[in-house]
Amino acid sequence: MKNKQTSQPRGFGFITYSDPAIVDKVMEDTHVINGKQVEIKRTIPKDYMQSNPKDFRTKKIFVGGLPPILTEDDLKDFFEKYGAVVEHQIMRDHQTRRSRGFGFVVFESEEVVDDLLANGNMIDLAGSKKSSTRKPDDGYDF
Repeated sequence: MKNKQTSQPRGFGFITYSDPAIVDKVMEDTHVINGKQVEIKRTIPKDYMQSNPKDFRTKKIFVGGLPPILTEDDLKDFFEKYGAVVEHQIMRDHQTRRSRGFGFVVFESEEVVDDLLANGNMIDLAGSKKSSTRKPDDGYDF
């Protein structure tokens, strides 16, 4: 994937196999590209998500609109009131290490995400509304 304005690589990409069973085999191995180990994750096709949104369940949410002063601990502490947090990350610029204003939270169960988003996808985090949308368990994330 490339930035549309600069044509610079965005640091991730997608591969579609004709046989979905191959994905399981690919995910069993460690992969190194240009001397760097890369993370392989399963994704859910957009067309499936658009045609079957109610069939989709996940333990992971995307959280956007994060204030720059929010810490990783703040993010975890906030979302732990909804359920056990297994993983959390605020995305940062690789060079400046400044927050990019979004992150991801993975809960222990899909039910937590269902309950959390039952009343819409806006959550009040530290006095301001933040968006929170479902993301696939094994989709591109960090």
